[in-house]
Amino acid sequence: MVPVARAEQLAQSIGLVADAVGGTPVDQYENPTPDSEWRVKDLVNHIAMMLVLTRDVGTRTDWDSALLAANPVPLFAGRPETEWARLVNSQAEPAVRAWSEPAAWQGEASLGGPPMPAEALGGILITEFAIHAWDVAVATGQRLDVPEPLAKTMLGTYSREAPRMRSVGLLADEVPADAHAPLFERTLALSGRNPRWSPLRAE
Repeated sequence: MVPVARAEQLAQSIGLVADAVGGTPVDQYENPTPDSEWRVKDLVNHIAMMLVLTRDVGTRTDWDSALLAANPVPLFAGRPETEWARLVNSQAEPAVRAWSEPAAWQGEASLGGPPMPAEALGGILITEFAIHAWDVAVATGQRLDVPEPLAKTMLGTYSREAPRMRSVGLLADEVPADAHAPLFERTLALSGRNPRWSPLRAE
């Protein structure tokens, strides 16, 4: 797939997660999420961090590794939670713009781990943003529609990358999934998520 098509899918994926965060009322920030260690508030913070890093990695701008563990991220520091969705949305377009440049997909890049081919990292970002959109949506009762071509790219990426990511602790153990399940559900399972998860089951 050429970088232009990849860039369009990254824009799609970022759009999904920004919309999911934008559709979340602050009174749902304490809801559980598919990650048992995170509430929605923690997930929104993580998404903000990812967007800032995606922008900086795309432009090969130096960034502070302390951002990886910051809670809240500097973007949110001193800002009420009622502003968080707007601030997340403000970072979506710069992240998309950074990876709309062909140079973003060339050479190597890193999000804190060892450098890897930028095109492979871009594929992981496509997948991660859409999965986090699902995390937010399912935790807050929103509907999420992932286009089939995007789901196909995501499944291909995690079929290649999930074993390595799991070996360094970036993903939970794979969840069994029906071979005939929808592509997006199979990707969720590869990421260690139960596609049937709901807040009621988490209580």
